This record gives sequence, C-alpha cells and structure tokens, in this order.
Amino acid sequence: MKYLIPIVSLFLLAACGGQSTDATTDATDSTATNIGWFGEEFELTEAISPAQVAGLMNDSSTNEFVVEGTIQECCQKKGCWMKVDMGNGESMRVSFKDYEFFVPLDAAGRTMTMKGVAMYDTIDVDFLKHLAEDANATQAEIDAITEPELAITFEATGVLIK
Repeated sequence: MKYLIPIVSLFLLAACGGQSTDATTDATDSTATNIGWFGEEFELTEAISPAQVAGLMNDSSTNEFVVEGTIQECCQKKGCWMKVDMGNGESMRVSFKDYEFFVPLDAAGRTMTMKGVAMYDTIDVDFLKHLAEDANATQAEIDAITEPELAITFEATGVLIK
C-alpha cells in the first residue's frame, strides 16, 4: 500500500506531461510553431485564392469555399480570429465557427487552407476596437476607429496550417 501512492503519482505526472502537439520546427525559422489541422478536417479539393472570393460570391448559394492563402495576422490573445491577405492591399477577416477552435498565436506569415462560408458583413465600431485590442494596437490606433466597416468576412469550419 505504501508504494501505491507514489506509483499513482508517477502515472498522473506522466499523463500531464505527455501532452502531444503538432509543434514542429520550420527549416527556415529557428522557433517552433504549431502546424496542422485546427477545427474540422476537410477534403483538400482545389482551393481558390482569397482574391477570388468576392468574384465568386452570390446571393443564391451558401458561398462555401476552400481557400488557400497567407495568414497576415491573428489574434494575439487567444488565436480566435485571423486576417488573410487578399493580394490587393486588403485583408479578409476570418472567424471560427461557433468559437470552437483557435489558431496558434504565431501563425502569421504561414500558408493555410481553410474551408467555410464567405459573406459581406458590417463590422461595428465597438467590435473593430475589440479586434484592434486583440491585435495589440496602440491606444491611438484604437481611438482612430470611428466608422463601421463593410467587409468580406469568412467563417471557417476548419483550417490547415502548413
């Protein structure tokens, strides 16, 4: 009996320390970053670029797309949103369906493929300020937000970061 408690303790410590991650080291970057699937996995069909999304959207369909592009920025608090470069000086804000998953905080600059639904949305000033805070914007940058923004947004059900 006196050996039971130390043995159980060892098993508990091993279980806590045995958390597996998809962390890997990029050959061009000396820091480790998380890559792999986040959210639902999906079939990697032919993806479109973020620049093609607006031209393919219409009112009569669900506007579901598989999109491949570069992560420009992501939430630095939790990884609960990201911005994807649209290739025209603009970016598309991406949220995650039902807030069910997050992306790594160090995902900016990575190539990703995501599946989800695109839509036009008016983003109110309060939410834009909240997003700026999440992105570690300065107070002056946050205070400069005074107008709502009409933008293409994307609600992803799954993301593959490469």
